[in-house]
Amino acid sequence: MTDMDIDAAIVERARNGQELTEAELLALDGADLLTLGMLADEVRRARVGDRVGFARVYEVGPDNGTEAGLAVPAAAQEIRLSAAADSLEQTIDLIRQVRAGIGAGPRLTGFSLGAIAAREWGDLPAVLTAFRSAGLDALAEAPVDLVTPADVETAAACGVMPQTLSVQRWPGDGRIPVLLRARAIASANPALTRFAPLSREQSVTAPTTGYHDVRMVALARLALPAVPTIDVDWQQYGPKLAQVALMFGANHLDRVSPVDDAALGSRRASAEEVRRNIVAAGFTPADPGEAA
Repeated sequence: MTDMDIDAAIVERARNGQELTEAELLALDGADLLTLGMLADEVRRARVGDRVGFARVYEVGPDNGTEAGLAVPAAAQEIRLSAAADSLEQTIDLIRQVRAGIGAGPRLTGFSLGAIAAREWGDLPAVLTAFRSAGLDALAEAPVDLVTPADVETAAACGVMPQTLSVQRWPGDGRIPVLLRARAIASANPALTRFAPLSREQSVTAPTTGYHDVRMVALARLALPAVPTIDVDWQQYGPKLAQVALMFGANHLDRVSPVDDAALGSRRASAEEVRRNIVAAGFTPADPGEAA
């Protein structure tokens, strides 16, 4: 690759998997986007190879989570509760109903740790322990801009370690502080191996662009050398952005539909579309069910 405007010492430290300083990350944030992406791709291939995983997720909410008639597609690798109910009691009932409907086998995740903490339903450890007792295997995510390392440690101690660190609000030009916060939380909780750097919420007044999105992905790959999986939400960001993000350091696609429309033929099935996008980006699709 051509290092162009990136300092050679920063490039070497990134290639060696060293933790970059805030000043070094700020310098990378000001680098030419293509050069930054090439470095992130190089680091990603050296760190995790060329395989790209994807999670086929069946989402259940308070309106469709009844025990009776819960028809989960056979291809679903994960059942995810998309939102909590109005009260703690109703949410615990929802978890129990869905767990009863799917049986003991499938992995059941749900909710944002930040959203649950904001409900103020009482002592957080007691709430999370009740979720675990009702059948929840893990929280779906922990937004690094809304939670603390201690919050994540609490969730882990209660048996519902969030499966993904995420970002709730678009950080604008404040990318580096968010990434440093993500690194601090991941360092304190080494069992966390996935980070989704693209925000769940979009600013109405200053919407993000693909340019800023892939820059955030590349910076995440370089800022968090101990986190092997950089995640992009397939449903939220779509195949075009997701495909480009793979070339800028991402290696996992979340929320791929487990529903395949047979009427469209196998080449139009959701999993096949994802695989084609992965191959077209120059990577190898992981086997179904392969860990992220």
